[in-house]
Amino acid sequence: MKKLFLALSLLMLSASLMAQENCHHFNARQTPDWFREGITYQLMPRCFTEEGTIKAAEKHLERLKELGVGVVYFTPLNVADTDMDQSKWSPRQHKSGFNDPRNPYRAGDYFTVDPEYGTDQDLKDFVAKAHSLGMKVFLDLVFAHCGPGAEVVKNHPEYFLYNEKGEMELTRWKFPKFDTNYIGTRRYFKSVMSYYLANYNVDGFRCDVAHHIPISFWEEARAELEALKPDLVMVAESSKPYDMRYAFDAEYNWSIGRKAMRYLLYKRPEVADQGGSMAYVRAQHEKNASVRPKGALHWNMTDNHDFATDEFDNRMEKIWGAACCEAQLAFMFAIDGVPFLFNGQEIAHSKRVSLFGHKDCWIDWKTDGATDVAKDRTEKIKAWAKMRKEQKALTHGATEWIDNDMPAEVLSFKRTYEGCSDVLFVGNFSNKEVKVKLANGSKYTLAPWGYVFEPQTKR
Repeated sequence: MKKLFLALSLLMLSASLMAQENCHHFNARQTPDWFREGITYQLMPRCFTEEGTIKAAEKHLERLKELGVGVVYFTPLNVADTDMDQSKWSPRQHKSGFNDPRNPYRAGDYFTVDPEYGTDQDLKDFVAKAHSLGMKVFLDLVFAHCGPGAEVVKNHPEYFLYNEKGEMELTRWKFPKFDTNYIGTRRYFKSVMSYYLANYNVDGFRCDVAHHIPISFWEEARAELEALKPDLVMVAESSKPYDMRYAFDAEYNWSIGRKAMRYLLYKRPEVADQGGSMAYVRAQHEKNASVRPKGALHWNMTDNHDFATDEFDNRMEKIWGAACCEAQLAFMFAIDGVPFLFNGQEIAHSKRVSLFGHKDCWIDWKTDGATDVAKDRTEKIKAWAKMRKEQKALTHGATEWIDNDMPAEVLSFKRTYEGCSDVLFVGNFSNKEVKVKLANGSKYTLAPWGYVFEPQTKR
């Protein structure tokens, strides 16, 4: 009865908070400058090196530092469930073709590094090395579900949801679903987070499908964990306006990131209704800004572990082309938020990678990174990262859209911060040359996928 009463109370609180779909009259929580001003790099060990280990990844830290990366974010490193019963595997895992039960997002033990990637000490060494270079490290928290053979399933069945038949409820991925309104489950997950902070000295967390868990949990956890690490950063895989009031420092920029950019090539009806692909992107950005807390941050990405895994051999760099992908990345560096790179994007990597297996799905850095396209992409990202360090408008400033006479094809805006130089972005998101005129009278001739991304005269 007590469990039911608590669950109902928490659900009512969560529902009340979730009803606040317009939070623009609030300020977003204060976020440490090291996150706001940095670049995040998602590192998926299985595809990052031939060895697929933490130790092998550590050898790349100096290179990532030189690239301009401030935060390295790992896909889950904890022990994965090894249950070979494929009826309990996710549809995506079946489709992958790997006969490997170890899905990083299907936890078996939350407190130990999976031997596939190395040891607990290897992770501690990686974090220490990153810190010595002035870099931060994030881990991935998967709290909505776990594997059917997980230690927590065996030891704490009361932490899960059950149907009327007494059967454990499953998520759409076929994994046991946690009862995250139950106080025991909450205490357990807060102990997991505390363990990572205390034992590995990590700097933050990416929270998987955060919207599947009551916001009240994340707010509780945040308040308690700040006693251990005051400058902790948490990012939600979510896009809810209330995310960044108290719990999270940033959320995924779904609506103007990969999703909106895909409309550019796949001609969706809602794009035509709003005046074309780039008009749609601008409208989505303005809508987001109108309902989110003032100062809210987004992780700006065009690729990540989900997208890359699901593409198989049709990676975005392969089917869209390097020039198109470069223009999209430039936009992600220019627009307000924190740029996010998926491992290999800095060399325009176009071969298959997968969450679900390692064989033939890893980056050959010596070969793949030696092409002219790879070298050019690396230098571009270094230049953008340098600009972010030098131009406060990019990390702390506002976005001011500039009208132009080709709104379906061209995005134009400037980033502004009082007393600092403006930074201009004008991008042609089409496969044809355009001659565009901005509302301020400026004219540009842009090649297919061409763009201008540069500081202006200091105000």
